[in-house]
Amino acid sequence: MKRQYRITPEGPPRLTDAEIARYRDPKRLIYNYTKAVQRPKRPLYKDPKAFIFLLLIVLLAYLISEGRLQPDPTPRSAPEQEPPVRTGG
Repeated sequence: MKRQYRITPEGPPRLTDAEIARYRDPKRLIYNYTKAVQRPKRPLYKDPKAFIFLLLIVLLAYLISEGRLQPDPTPRSAPEQEPPVRTGG
């Protein structure tokens, strides 16, 4: 959205008494402030995007933990060691 600025040497135009009275309602001012600033307090389980994201995290954690608990199906052989070399002495 483009903003239009009006810059004049006289400064900004003065507000009329009716315009000032329109902004004097403190309840409306507080309502507009809370509506503009605060985020909605919707629980995560009712927000579809957040719920799917949390579900994927839990599923990923479960799959990682299951992969670590299963034993390795291939037996590991002991690493081959060369016999120690004897030096004459």
